[in-house]
Amino acid sequence: MRRYGALIFAVLFTAVVFAQSATKTFYVNDEKRRDVVTFTSKAPLETIVGKTGHIIGFVETDPENIMNTKAKFEVDLTSVKTGIDMRDGHMRDQYLETSKFPKAVFELSKVLKADKVNLENQKSFDMTVEGIFTVHGESLTVTIPMTITFYAETEFTQDRLPGELLHVVGNWDILLSDYKIKRPQFVIMKLEDKQKIYIDFFASTGSPAVSFAESK
Repeated sequence: MRRYGALIFAVLFTAVVFAQSATKTFYVNDEKRRDVVTFTSKAPLETIVGKTGHIIGFVETDPENIMNTKAKFEVDLTSVKTGIDMRDGHMRDQYLETSKFPKAVFELSKVLKADKVNLENQKSFDMTVEGIFTVHGESLTVTIPMTITFYAETEFTQDRLPGELLHVVGNWDILLSDYKIKRPQFVIMKLEDKQKIYIDFFASTGSPAVSFAESK
């Protein structure tokens, strides 16, 4: 009887270990800042594009079932540049208030749908996720369509980053009013309420693990 119980325990333990080993974690942590996060704001006389490469995060997923995925990303808003230093200062100090709210954070809640459920080398697919996007101290649920491409490690991919790679591209819209962000009101800079956010980054199993500072 004891031998039978020990056998059951061994089988269950092996199953747990196998399930854990099936999960892979890809980190977003490129010291060269080649990842891209942009926001696009439209004003009467120009379209303003803010950009930064200061993003860290992770994607933890089962390559055989990407519906089981966890992810979190953090963007340093103090590093966003629009091409004009004075405008950048106004944006940080008067509108985003980065001294109080220096980070924008997205945390995945669930995968809503995906064209396929497993990762295949160099095969892109579309997926839609839902999560909590926090900026300016406000946290709201957003839905983001993404295109995902998996790359097995080769000499070619190592030119970008070590390890296996996930290339993630996505975009979504937010309303500044939803996040209680004031808009410039003088005519030449009166921005639309709707802003488009675009992400394009590589996550790697060979990149250093990340730790998140407590975001305000």
